[in-house]
Amino acid sequence: MQTHTFHGSLAELQALVATLGVPCHWEHKGPFEMAVFDDPSSNLKLNWWPSTGVLDLVGDPEIRVGMEQRLAAALEGSDAG
Repeated sequence: MQTHTFHGSLAELQALVATLGVPCHWEHKGPFEMAVFDDPSSNLKLNWWPSTGVLDLVGDPEIRVGMEQRLAAALEGSDAG
């Protein structure tokens, strides 16, 4: 799994994640923010640590790999990625 970073604001990351086309909701978890994708079968979650910019996508590997590729492509098109 490749490490990705994002150095923008939470609102910018939320907008970027929205372009992936998978509904999610966001939860504040102390030092990090978490996007919980609203797909119970995949259990995908995107964790983001604003202090370092590190992104960590976790969940079902079968679905995570494709989503990770889509996330990487979205980050490449972003000024904050």
